[in-house]
Amino acid sequence: MMSFLDSTKNKILNSNNYNLLLPLLIFLAFFLSVYLAIQSEEKSTFPEFATDAFTFTAWINAGEDYLKDHYKWITRLIASYVKVGYYGFEDFLLDSSWLFVAALMIIPSFMVGGLRLAILFIFGIYFWGAVDMWDPAMESMALMGLSVLLSVIVGVFFGVLCSQSDRFESALKPLLDTMQVMPAFVYLIPAMFFFGIGAAPAILATMIYSMPPIIRLTNLGIRQVPNETIETAKSFGSTKTQTLFKIQIPLALPSIMMGVNQTIMMALALIVLATFIGAQGLGAEIWIAIRKLDVGYAMEGGLCVLLMAIMFDRFGKALSTETKTLPSESQKFYLLPQEWEIYPAAKMLEKPLNIIHSIFEITFKFTIGFFAFLANKIISVINADYGESISRFFNNHFYFFSGILILYFISLYDSVGSGIGQFPESWTLSIREPIESSVQWLTINPTFIAFTKGLRAYVTIYLMRPLDMYLTFTPWWYVMSAFVIISWVSVGLRFAVVSAFLLLFIAACNIWTQAMITLSSVMISVFFCFIIGVPIGILASYSKRFQNINEVILDAMQTLPYFCYLIPVLMFFGGGVVSALIATIIYSIPPIIRLTVLGLSQVSLTYSEVSKSFGGTTMQTLSKIKFPLAVPSLVMGFNQTVMMAFAMQIVTPLIGGKGLGKEVFAGLARSDTGRALAAGIGICLLAIIIDRISLAYTKKQRDALGL
Repeated sequence: MMSFLDSTKNKILNSNNYNLLLPLLIFLAFFLSVYLAIQSEEKSTFPEFATDAFTFTAWINAGEDYLKDHYKWITRLIASYVKVGYYGFEDFLLDSSWLFVAALMIIPSFMVGGLRLAILFIFGIYFWGAVDMWDPAMESMALMGLSVLLSVIVGVFFGVLCSQSDRFESALKPLLDTMQVMPAFVYLIPAMFFFGIGAAPAILATMIYSMPPIIRLTNLGIRQVPNETIETAKSFGSTKTQTLFKIQIPLALPSIMMGVNQTIMMALALIVLATFIGAQGLGAEIWIAIRKLDVGYAMEGGLCVLLMAIMFDRFGKALSTETKTLPSESQKFYLLPQEWEIYPAAKMLEKPLNIIHSIFEITFKFTIGFFAFLANKIISVINADYGESISRFFNNHFYFFSGILILYFISLYDSVGSGIGQFPESWTLSIREPIESSVQWLTINPTFIAFTKGLRAYVTIYLMRPLDMYLTFTPWWYVMSAFVIISWVSVGLRFAVVSAFLLLFIAACNIWTQAMITLSSVMISVFFCFIIGVPIGILASYSKRFQNINEVILDAMQTLPYFCYLIPVLMFFGGGVVSALIATIIYSIPPIIRLTVLGLSQVSLTYSEVSKSFGGTTMQTLSKIKFPLAVPSLVMGFNQTVMMAFAMQIVTPLIGGKGLGKEVFAGLARSDTGRALAAGIGICLLAIIIDRISLAYTKKQRDALGL
């Protein structure tokens, strides 16, 4: 039946009459919806008999009460073990001298990413101490470190199981999809009620939120190992377990390391939000500052989070990047990009670094070689071969053991000597006063006041209020029908039925109005992302210098957890729905810029040359050739922008946002888990529907272009 209806749909869509009537049908449907919205005297709501019968929130709350009454002892037992691990890690970081902790992070960064990454870590660590946020940074480090460790252990285990069983992978895939689409804040609600408040629920919620990437990429990496390699191992008598641990997992390490990187970034994003269930760290400092309207202190905390995110993002990328072997005649660059080797000035600047590196390398090799020699002599008394292998292992990993020696001597000096103590007060700095002074100056500047008031008025009167009224006053059955028809045309009948059930769930939970307000906010945010992001992407695709600057900014924007975007918006625009909209735009705009650049850059130069040969101007080439060919990338950018805009809805209520995000906070404040979970699921379901529709459209465009 479904295949017959889909084939009938395809015949209708491919007919010439349909293509001519399509604009007219869209216009008539829109006109009818406007008429229905105007005729409605109040906001559209789902029938009471349905919302009264579908008591989803009551079911969730009853289930929660049952689980708390019967299984609370298990969850609290798990939480107690997690607390022990967290407090041990936190005490280690807080009680150790700042120099020891700094060396503990700088040495691995130097070993993995070289001098450039080590300098980044030095600057970030210095900034934490300089703005007097060392302890909150260490608390966040403890939360993130334990969360990532547990996520990687459990995630790799499930990833391996997925790679070995297609049935297990198929069963786990819907769960992973839901985990990745669900707004991060929603994870904190059940975690709080099952595991209490504080670090334990924050760590366990972070585990659930950040595990999907490591599971997916472990599975992908193992499955991408060539069959020829596996068959060769089997032909030599290797068992399935030996093949897995000695061949598949080692070859999949780059993919697994990429999963670790993604896990770190997702963990950091949720750790900042975990302040709402009692977790300490930088997130708590930022939230306290926002509540006090202390924008200077909030900005310092936000910059600490930004630096932490960039540092560990670069560290994760360095772990997943394969080391490149340089030609023997090339000079290795430690600070500048290796591509600058063609410039004599760059070579001259790098020469002292080469000399210093050689001195340190010889010193470390000699020191570790001495210990390797002693170990060889001692162990050879028992087993000569084992002593030789131990000596070889020491010499091959002299950087690693040199780092351990450095850490040992720092610890020895701190405990036996005069002591290193806390971060030096003479090194502190503060950017709070300049920031606060600038904000105060702007708040009384007539031009800035006029600009912000005008922007607020324009967006509210001409965009937000009309669209909110249009979506909330249009009958629910009409909006639902429109979504179902679009789903059917774009994806297929099966997904149209799924969309209908998902929308009925939202309506039956009695959150239809809030869902339409959220949809309105997302639509306006995406609209502004397009009119701002696409021109920036076009400019970056035509200017390499601008693109390089643009990449640095976008990297920082995509690395920063979305909670921190509230700070600059609050500084310049205060609270309110317009401020929430601006924060959403800032957070959601990077994908459309990146994918605009990607789409235009991937268009073959041959097309541009042909256009120019026929007298086409740059604008004509862009609008008539490059843009049509870049449509799949633009639609993918739309897809990613929409998903990020939906994710932002969960935190915008902190500065005045409305819709489903506000319902989540209201449910959390009233200890109404069912209501909060229903609102969070509502955001997730809207995102899924639009995601599938846009992905289907992208596929059609790629097929039409033969890509």
